Amino acid sequence: MEQMDTYVGIMLDSLKRKKSYLEEILTLTEKQSEIADSDAFDDEVFGETVDRKEILIDNINEIDKGFTSVYDRIRGNLLDNKDKYLDELKSMQDLIRFCMDAGLKIEALEERNRAKLEFALANRQKNYRQVKQSRSIVNKYYRGMSGSIINDSMLYDRKK
Repeated sequence: MEQMDTYVGIMLDSLKRKKSYLEEILTLTEKQSEIADSDAFDDEVFGETVDRKEILIDNINEIDKGFTSVYDRIRGNLLDNKDKYLDELKSMQDLIRFCMDAGLKIEALEERNRAKLEFALANRQKNYRQVKQSRSIVNKYYRGMSGSIINDSMLYDRKK
């Protein structure tokens, strides 16, 4: 039974860590939303948030694997002794509900961010094209002007 208490504790700790990781992912996703909304889109900061989220997601996946493994191992005993672990099971249910809700919030925010990013990147590309086109026009102007400038001294030399 002592081993069973340890397994239940491990499962509870796993869910608490998952909750904290999901909270951090939610914060990072909100930060990405702010970056996408800003006029000066910062690739570097956005990339750092993506990298951090990747690490957290990998951690959550590992936690989920470990949780499932432990649960599969003690499932029978846990169901037989529901009354003894009632408080822990209630805490786990609350944490699982929180994780599900946080996952849905993150997913919805990610979808909005994707649309914002597509818009921001389209604007950047449009601005890039405009800058490139402006440079091209300026270059053509200078090339054209350099061939057509006639020095006054050349005019005087020809008339003599």
